[in-house]
Amino acid sequence: MTKHIVMFLTNAYQPDTRVQREAYALAEAGYQVTIICWDRQKEFPAREQDGAVHIHRVHDVPSAYGSGWRQLFYLPRFWRRAIQIGRELQPDAVHCHDLDTLYIGRQLKRQLNIPLVYDAHEHYPALMSLYLPPFMVWGLVKWEQLLMSSADHIFTASTVLQDEFKTVVQVPVQTIGNYANLHTFAQSTEAERLALRSRLDVREDQLLVAFIAKLSRNRQIIPLIEAAALVPDVEFHLWGDGLQKDEVEAAVANYPNAQWHGWINPSELPVYFHAADVMYYCLRTDYQGAIYNAPNTLSQAMSTATPIIANRVGDLGRIVSATNCGLLLDEVTPEAIALAVEQLKDPQLRQMLGQNGQAAAQEQYNDAFNAQILGQAYQSLIG
Repeated sequence: MTKHIVMFLTNAYQPDTRVQREAYALAEAGYQVTIICWDRQKEFPAREQDGAVHIHRVHDVPSAYGSGWRQLFYLPRFWRRAIQIGRELQPDAVHCHDLDTLYIGRQLKRQLNIPLVYDAHEHYPALMSLYLPPFMVWGLVKWEQLLMSSADHIFTASTVLQDEFKTVVQVPVQTIGNYANLHTFAQSTEAERLALRSRLDVREDQLLVAFIAKLSRNRQIIPLIEAAALVPDVEFHLWGDGLQKDEVEAAVANYPNAQWHGWINPSELPVYFHAADVMYYCLRTDYQGAIYNAPNTLSQAMSTATPIIANRVGDLGRIVSATNCGLLLDEVTPEAIALAVEQLKDPQLRQMLGQNGQAAAQEQYNDAFNAQILGQAYQSLIG
């Protein structure tokens, strides 16, 4: 009989890239996979099939994103509903994505006597420090330590967080990096690349610097836009949505060579990475979670041989430094970004850094490497 893994998620699964990769990998390994997620504003179908993965969206707990501590009034209602659905499905294991679903897994483990996997996409208390007062962040740290004690296996997206968790728990802790699917990111033709640049009105002899990620508070996006004034012959294009949307939209209006385009469907990402000459991704250094962040953008850039401008912090800085796939900034200012962009006008430097990143992606920083780790863990847990 096929073993059934139920995953829990507090976003609507648009899809969520990391969750999708892991769900696909487990389905390909022969498991039945269901994702129970929270569609707070009823934007997507209540039931959906994503390949071999079943999606069950909770619609009867309305809420909003970015509501900070007020979410505490709604989150327990989602937990109760998710526990009810999970109990009805009678899974062989539960997989909790991030701390805000771990209570669900702990309850189902106790009720059904099944293994619990905790998947920490980031240092959740540190992420919440952007939105919550310090005493609540301290409470989240203690809450995580309590709930983690019930986990049978833990995954993190960061080697830094892996090292930290190993001092707290006795169960296996492994890193599953936010690494791209090499086959998917190779699926872009030269004709598609040229067509996209044409639509963007970017000539082949112009440098295109891109930011492609959520517009979260922990990312230094405005300095990138302000750098556009210092290198007026370079095009700066941004894609994404999130809490900095209004600031980004207002900032790009000041520079003729900067544009914001909104959200991209994940299936369209490869051609955008191939069309860009340089990717940008820098984190706020005053953000507690910066050292734990290893973004999807980095791996996607590496897989498409696109050099990256990043800052020297956590896993982001570790990987860029170890693979020599981009330029690292010690300080994120418009001037420092502009200087890096000037350096990357050299096509030979871009090619060297891009090829370094792609070689590292093919060897280790890819989702096939992750799938092997994930499959072996579940084989040991449920067979």
